[in-house]
Amino acid sequence: MATPEPSTLAIIAPQGDLILCMRQDEKCGGFSYRVDSEILRRRSRYFENLLSDRFDEGQQLSAALEALKTTRHSTIADAPADALPKISIVNVGKISRVSSIQNLAADFLRALHGLDLAVSKPPLANLANLAVVADRFAALPYFSEFIQKRKYLNMLDGKTKAKSDIPEERVRQRLLLGILFDHPQWVIRFSKHLIMRDSAQWKPGAQFDENAALWWDLPNGIEDELIKRREYVLDTINSLQSHFLKLYTSSERQCKLGYDSSVQCDSFQLGEMVRFFSRLGTLRLQGTIYDSTEPTYYTGDIDRLLESLRQCPSYQVDRNHSHCGLRVRLLPLLDGVKDLLSVDGGSLDVGICLECWTHRRSSYAWSLAKRPVSWGHSKLPGRWQGVGRGNGETGSCLGRHSVIRDIFMAVDRNWAATDAY
Repeated sequence: MATPEPSTLAIIAPQGDLILCMRQDEKCGGFSYRVDSEILRRRSRYFENLLSDRFDEGQQLSAALEALKTTRHSTIADAPADALPKISIVNVGKISRVSSIQNLAADFLRALHGLDLAVSKPPLANLANLAVVADRFAALPYFSEFIQKRKYLNMLDGKTKAKSDIPEERVRQRLLLGILFDHPQWVIRFSKHLIMRDSAQWKPGAQFDENAALWWDLPNGIEDELIKRREYVLDTINSLQSHFLKLYTSSERQCKLGYDSSVQCDSFQLGEMVRFFSRLGTLRLQGTIYDSTEPTYYTGDIDRLLESLRQCPSYQVDRNHSHCGLRVRLLPLLDGVKDLLSVDGGSLDVGICLECWTHRRSSYAWSLAKRPVSWGHSKLPGRWQGVGRGNGETGSCLGRHSVIRDIFMAVDRNWAATDAY
């Protein structure tokens, strides 16, 4: 066994039979802790393997403890720390940058031994780092129960609800805690938050830091799933704009009033529509004779995008056409899309359902699903405005998710069927 460098010893288990020296990398100094090896093995698969007879550390631990029985110490509890076997561990996981891992490692070991953490109401960053360490040492099942029993996440939840604008790092920390500590409310809420608000990690040209904390590259395929879902949501909103541009550039007359000015009405509305989308920045007029542009996509808040689209003008070519044009036809569709995407609303299907992700991922994940060829209003269960609420007519949780997924993933969407005009 490697002998750790001398350091202050923290007593986690007064009758412990092992000294752990933990450090983040070889350049950092280590911190020593007296622990109970049997408790570590019961609550961490990492230590169960490390301290078993399959590894040198486990064999040497058994030999060292056996040797202690032949000394003058009547029990292990009576043995001084310098007489106990020692193991050095390097790297506690992809935590955030901290001045020292001393307190973090101590809290991790306290929790493994069923003891309270150093503070009664640990801050979010502390719990996020603790989750990373628990994941690193394969102790998540025990830690999930430990954290939930002490209601640490519930205490943080009260603080979260009081704030409307949460920095992305804190959103990601909460999402990671929800994933690793089996807190589904946070997973569905904060995954939707990232989908709607975008991430600094996903913007064009963003450089990924390999040393960044785990929450900046969410595990278990979650990061890629969030990116994919946002892309499909943006594609859906873009298809609304494309729908009306195609209608008004087609040979089919859109004005239904039957006046001689109907043709002029269509031309007027098309011009106003192009002007509005261009000023909004959602439409770029580009020639096809030679197109050297690269694909781009919206990088802002989707709620703001929807609100901007709602500002479309209600201009008329003359007083007879007061109900013609984009606004009267677009707003009901925007209302329906917003209902599906509302962060604070009853719809939770765009965010990630932890139950389905964990147990039915192959049937649930957008990133694994085949895109439906088309989607139309007839495929919606019940009213368009209420499709995202409750289980609808699909029954199961997965069934409801699939209905919403098909709307956003469809290759072609028949908005004409929901067009109220």
